[in-house]
Amino acid sequence: MTTTNRGFNRVLLFLIGLIGIVAGVVIGTGVLQPVRDAVQQYVALPQQVTVPGTALWIIAGICAVVIVLALVVVFTRGGGGTSVAVRERTGDDQVTVNVALVRDVIDHELADVHDVVSSRVDTYLVKKQRAARIRVHVRRGGDAVTVLDAVDHAVTTLDRTLGRPVPVLVHLTGGTRTALSQTSSRVQ
Repeated sequence: MTTTNRGFNRVLLFLIGLIGIVAGVVIGTGVLQPVRDAVQQYVALPQQVTVPGTALWIIAGICAVVIVLALVVVFTRGGGGTSVAVRERTGDDQVTVNVALVRDVIDHELADVHDVVSSRVDTYLVKKQRAARIRVHVRRGGDAVTVLDAVDHAVTTLDRTLGRPVPVLVHLTGGTRTALSQTSSRVQ
């Protein structure tokens, strides 16, 4: 439900890190004699390099473009994780419902369902509309249909509590966490 792709972020971070390492080695070979000696085993380095003034301006321009692009990525990535579940405005009045209320309602409604290990609720702003994502961890061997019916009932209760329907994405999961969970919540 976010606006950026996780794979794209990882590739971008890898490339930025690689460029940073190469730039550090290049700068280090020009300034630090131990780095120069270490690199000289693998690459033949000239003793003196003269760089024309226009090349320095080109390098400075490229650095400026990279900085601007990095700032654009920083300020535009993400995409809407919010703590506000519902916001209603009527004239001068405004009512704001925090995601904590949504979490409490969902947790209360799913507390008696045996096959639910845990649940998590996050709210997002998607295309200028607030939506909730409910992740429910189902016990290993649990009945997913029963859990889904319980979540549907919980969402109906949430809609009645808020006085309006909220778009919801339900994500049922199972895995290591649910495989390691115990059937009883107390040790006796």
